[in-house]
Amino acid sequence: MMYLHAGADTVIRTRSIVAVFDLDYASQNKDTLEFLRLAEKEGRLINVTEQLPKAFILTNDGNVYLTQLSSQTLAGRIL
Repeated sequence: MMYLHAGADTVIRTRSIVAVFDLDYASQNKDTLEFLRLAEKEGRLINVTEQLPKAFILTNDGNVYLTQLSSQTLAGRIL
């Protein structure tokens, strides 16, 4: 079983990762912003950084993890 270190003390099973998004690029879309707002309202938005987040990870349980790691770094760690 493989895990991805997402930041702080958070690890995520790679099998549960649905997608990794670049926050700067994805946040330009109003639907994505609404999705993130809804996830926050429902308590599914998990911030694993004290720094400015660069990416977010969507898992199959509906959780969204904000991370300071870039989407490219995360993708490299998954593969």
